[in-house]
Amino acid sequence: MSIRAVRPTTGVTAATLREMNIRTVWSVIEGGHPISRAEIARLTGISKPTVSVLLEELLATGLVTQSPDSARDPSHGAVFFGPKPDGVHALALDLGAHRLRGVLAGPGAAIAARQDVDVHGLDAPRMVAAAARLAGELVEAAGVDAATVRHAVAGVPGVVDRHTGRVWQALNIPALNGFAIATELEAALGFPFTVENDIDLAALGENTHGTGAAAESFAFLSVGTGVGAGLVLHGHLHRGHSGAAGELDSAFDAAAFAANDPCAASIVEFAAPFAAELTAGGAPLTTELIFDRARAGHARAIEVVEEVARRISAYIGVLAAVADVELVILGGGIGLNGDLLLERVAHRLQERLPYPPRLEVSALGDSAVLTGAAAVAASVAVEQVIRERTG
Repeated sequence: MSIRAVRPTTGVTAATLREMNIRTVWSVIEGGHPISRAEIARLTGISKPTVSVLLEELLATGLVTQSPDSARDPSHGAVFFGPKPDGVHALALDLGAHRLRGVLAGPGAAIAARQDVDVHGLDAPRMVAAAARLAGELVEAAGVDAATVRHAVAGVPGVVDRHTGRVWQALNIPALNGFAIATELEAALGFPFTVENDIDLAALGENTHGTGAAAESFAFLSVGTGVGAGLVLHGHLHRGHSGAAGELDSAFDAAAFAANDPCAASIVEFAAPFAAELTAGGAPLTTELIFDRARAGHARAIEVVEEVARRISAYIGVLAAVADVELVILGGGIGLNGDLLLERVAHRLQERLPYPPRLEVSALGDSAVLTGAAAVAASVAVEQVIRERTG
C-alpha cells in the first residue's frame, strides 16, 4: 500500500511540507525495508530527486542506514535503505501488582532487550526506583548508548488523569492512587515519560502487531486480576474525556457488579463452596486450577467455566451495546483461556445481542501491554529526532 506525499496547501510553509515528507519517507522505510530509492518514490509519489534530498536528511539524523542488497539486485548493486538499529531507542514498561516488565525498543518497536522484576508489596516511590534500575539494566543488556533513549511509555492499572498525570482507581495497586507517577518517573529516569492505562496500551499493541490489526473498530477486554477494556475506534484509541473509557465495572450497580464480576478473586469466591471437589492434596483453589480441571472434563469445573463465560458475556454485552465494535479480543489471565471460553461466550452473545461482535483471543498474550507501550514510545522517539532535525 502506498503512502502519498503531502501536497502544498494554503498556509503550509515549505519547512512544514519538508518535515511532513520526511515523515512520509520514514514511514515507507520503516514499513517495508530494505527498500530502494526508486521504490520509495513510487510508493510516496515524491520525485526521485526530492526523495534523494529527504534520504540525505534521514541519514543525517542517524535514523536510517543504507547498504547494497545483492540478494535483491545482484547485477547492479542498487542501494537500499532501512532503519538504523542503534539510531534511536525507547523504553516500555508494564507496571503490575506483582511484576514490572520492561523492554528497550529500537525503530519499529524492535526489541533490543527485555527483563522483568518483582515489585510485589512495594510502595509507589520504591516502584519508581525499581523502574529506574530496570531501565539502566536494559540499556546495559542491549549494549546501547543511553543517550539514544529518547522517550519512555509506562502502562499502569487505573485511570490516568490526562491533565495532572496522577493515577486513580488503581484497584490492583492501591499505592499508586493519587500518585503523580509520570512526573516521578521522568525525574528518576531523566527522559520524557508518557503514562497510559495498561489496557489501553494492550489495545494499541493488538492494533499494531496483534489480532486487531485487520479490524476497523474493536475492543480489547482483559479479564484477570481485574477487568478492563481498551477501545480502538476507526483505527484510533478512544480514551474518553477523562481517560476512563473502558472502565466497565462502573456500568453496574453494586449488586449487579457482585453477580457479574469475572475477575479472578470473584471467580474463586464463586467456586469456593466446591473447593473440596476441585482441589486435591491440599492445593489452593485458583482460576488456573479450575480451567485445568475443566480441560480434563471435571463436571464441577465446567460449571464454573460456564459461569465465567456468562459473566464475561455480561461485560461484553454492555460494551457492544454502546460501541457496536466488530471484534472483541479477550486477554488477561482468565481471558486467554479461549479454548474453553470463546464458544461459550459467543453463544451467550448471540442470544443477548442482535449484532454480536466477533470474538478472538489475544495473539500477544501477556506481552500485549509491552507491545503497545513499545510501539508508542518508539514512534514518539523517532518523532523527536525528526523534529530536532527539521526544527
